Amino acid sequence: MSMPDTNPKTADAWRRIAFSTEPIVHEAAVRAVNALYALATGAAAPEIIWCASPAEAARVVVDRRDRLGESLRERMRTQPWESARGALFERLGGAGFVRAMRETCGEITPTVARLVEQIGAAAVAEGKTEQDRTRLCLALTFADHGQHDAAWLPLFEAYRTAGAADELLHALAAVAEQTHWWWPFANAVVLCERPIAVHLDELGRLHHGDGPALAYADGFELYRWRGVAIPKTFAQTLAALTPEIIRGERNAELRRIMLEHYGHDRYIVDSGAEPIQQDEAGRLWQVRLPGDEPITMVEVVNSTAEPDGTHNVYWLRVPPNTATAKAGVAWTFGLTEAEYAPLVQT
Repeated sequence: MSMPDTNPKTADAWRRIAFSTEPIVHEAAVRAVNALYALATGAAAPEIIWCASPAEAARVVVDRRDRLGESLRERMRTQPWESARGALFERLGGAGFVRAMRETCGEITPTVARLVEQIGAAAVAEGKTEQDRTRLCLALTFADHGQHDAAWLPLFEAYRTAGAADELLHALAAVAEQTHWWWPFANAVVLCERPIAVHLDELGRLHHGDGPALAYADGFELYRWRGVAIPKTFAQTLAALTPEIIRGERNAELRRIMLEHYGHDRYIVDSGAEPIQQDEAGRLWQVRLPGDEPITMVEVVNSTAEPDGTHNVYWLRVPPNTATAKAGVAWTFGLTEAEYAPLVQT
């Protein structure tokens, strides 16, 4: 496989770009946009319109569509991408192209792709009628994604040549470093501020239990738990959970989210439950919930003391039909109770 022609930014650098919440430096963003416009059209960008979020920007595009003029997204993004992709695919071959994509930006691609999809869907949902939502959806098709184009731009930065398409993509990458979502038109450019907060879990999904997982300064927010949309009021409930609130939640899926946020072991203790069995392996606890399987856990005390003389306590979630603490501990090792016979308990 051919080696990259340049010294591209590292994957960490592109990751920082993709998830940055730093305020945009407007002068730098406008310079980058002007440079791209000059390459694509021979002139600097026309009027600049700043918006606080993609939702506001989509609304501006809907309301001013006739005055914005022709969309230049095809010329500045789609055509250069198609040309550079074809040339790079021919140069590296199919397997080499896939490998290069994985090595340069594959790690963040699914995370950023999900972000783009969820932001777009939430912006469309801001519409008050079906017709309004359709117009917002159409407005979003004209958007470039700025920093979220880090899902694919690193590949073309790493394997950039002197071709016209690659130069346009390089200029687009410079814009991505300085901006959030933006809309290039013949008569104006619509630019978005970056979000003020982004919270992801270990799998790269939007996730936050104490507020919005993604938030913009104008109040456009996405509430997510492990990537799953949750109502704003439910997110506010998570911040003040009690065992009574959890027990009173009739929706089993929402109750599971509550329990995950609160902690199954903490819920068992705070709910006033009593152990149902005890043996040399630990104590077996179970709490029943309406319309759902019971929470069953084994409480295990580490026999090795900490430097201060205390012993750490561990809680193990086990199947609801577990009959003994020893059987539960054995299950965590993939063994039956009869097979589990540790020589030294740790």
